[in-house]
Order: sequence, then C-alpha cells, then structure tokens
Amino acid sequence: MHTSSFFHFFPPPKFLVMKHAGLDISDDALYSLEYGRPSRSSGWKETVGKFGSVEVPPGLIQAGDIKDEAKLVELLTVLAKKTNLSYVKVSVPEEKAYLFQTNVQGSTIDEIRQNIEFKLEENVPLAVADAIFYYDLLPLSVTGGVLRASVSVVPRAYIEHSIELLSRAKLFPISFEIVPKAIARAIVESNSDKTILVLHVMNRKTGIYIVSGGVVSFTSTITSGSGTPTEEGRPSYTSLLVKEIDRVYSYWSSREGFTSSISQIVLVGKEASAYENVIVAAVQGENVPVVVADVWKNTCDLNCYVPPISKPDSLEYVVAAGLAMGS
Repeated sequence: MHTSSFFHFFPPPKFLVMKHAGLDISDDALYSLEYGRPSRSSGWKETVGKFGSVEVPPGLIQAGDIKDEAKLVELLTVLAKKTNLSYVKVSVPEEKAYLFQTNVQGSTIDEIRQNIEFKLEENVPLAVADAIFYYDLLPLSVTGGVLRASVSVVPRAYIEHSIELLSRAKLFPISFEIVPKAIARAIVESNSDKTILVLHVMNRKTGIYIVSGGVVSFTSTITSGSGTPTEEGRPSYTSLLVKEIDRVYSYWSSREGFTSSISQIVLVGKEASAYENVIVAAVQGENVPVVVADVWKNTCDLNCYVPPISKPDSLEYVVAAGLAMGS
C-alpha cells in the first residue's frame, strides 16, 4: 500500500522531522497523546508518553462545525498547557471530508497524483484550487491487480481556518488527517489484506467505516451515540446502530468488483465495549467475529510494557494514538 503525504507542502519540510503529538478535536472532547522513547523494558517498542483530555461542552462542536471559536481556543490552550503540547498532527472529522475511489494510471507518485487531480471535480463538489487531497493505493490483492486509489478530499478553507485557530492556542500543526484513517493506522495490522468494519462509538454520534487492505474505503456517520438520551417514540441507539450496520453490509456486498467480504467487526470509542454483545447478536447470521480494538496493536509490546491508560480509556484515545504514530 502506498499512502501519499497529506498537505505535503504545508508546513515547511523541517517541521516534518519534529516529534509530534496526536491531537483529536472531536464533538465530545479534546484528546492528545505523544509516544515516548522505546527502551529495553518496553521490548524496544513504543511507550506512551504525554497524554491528556479536556471535555468539550455539548453543542460547542457539531459535526466539525465550531459554534464558539473563542471557547475552543480556550480549551485547546488548557490542553496544551496540561500536556505540554507544541507540534501536533490534527484530526479532521469525517463530516468535513469527501471520500471516493477511482482507478488510476501512472508509474510514479507525481503521475498518479496528477491523474487523481484530473478526476477531483467529477467526484466532489469542490474546484481543484479549493481542495486539498491525499490518497491511498489499495493492495493489488484486494483490487484484483488493478491500480486503484482511495481519495480523501478536504476543503482548503477548512484547513486554513483550523490552522488559524490552533495558532491562537500556540499550537503548530505538522499535518492533518481524517479520523477514520487515524483509527485504521492504530488498530489494523500492517500489510493486512482483510476487510473490516469499524464502529467508532462517540457520545453524540457514531462512525461506521470499512477498511479494506488497510485503506479506508467507506465512511458513514449516524447522529446518535453512547450518550444519546432515549426518547419516547424514537428508536433506541442500539436499534439505530444495528439498522445502519445492516445498511452498510447491504451496500458493501452489492458493489461490483474490487470488493472482499467483511471478515471482522471492530469496536472503538467511548464505552464501545458495552455494545459488543449487541453487535454479536445482530450479526450472528453473518458468521463474522466482533472484537474490541487493541489501540496499541501497532505500537506497544504489551508482553513487556503496561501503558498508563486503561483498556476502556484507550478506546477513547484511539484517534490521537493513530495520529501520534509515524506516517
């Protein structure tokens, strides 16, 4: 799998070698995490260094839209002081990104990128000048030997505005990345050619992503989460979740070509483990295993080292953990 650098021209190249933390700006909370130095006692694998979180008041951020910029800058400043943040790789909510797949041509990175650029305006409602994109090449074992890219596109104005807000909190972004991609980096084994369905449970919404061959290939979001109150006459959160899983299953299985069947469902996010039995019951006819994610799968050796974040809490840090990893 090849992955292009996201916003490779911004900031200056020298920043790219700076040690950075992952910064997840979600509707629920701000999370930051930075890995420490490997040591003999950690099996020469990563350790968890600085980390912390700050709760976001309900309604301050809705689907990535910031309702009170001054308040968000205040919270970012609090987190920056709490965890000594400086250089950060920052999350982009899936609602602010467009995702599409396309066959590509070219034998070099520049040729492939140019080929994708030609196709942007026919796939997303943005002019090329107003868009920033990156792409992943799906493994040939998944595409049947066809060169195919999964492309993520974000409005340039959104990134530029995010940079301005971060600078007001004395934070220096080295790059940005959509939430599903950061999660996949943390929990999907390197060089995997399997297709998994990821359920990202949050307080007020839930992301449902399909990752095929390590590449995010589909995203969907429902506006209900683990903290959504049950109201009389409205479906419960669990029933909405099961219904959306069924819809995504039907969509994925009906696609023509380049599709492998879903081999596993992985739960991450706030109180995600509480929904394991519900999802197991919902997909029992599909014969697909349901597991709670191991956030440290690709970083820490848990046989040698115990992270200072509990297993349940680590599920909330999954985006920051993925962002903190090297590209």
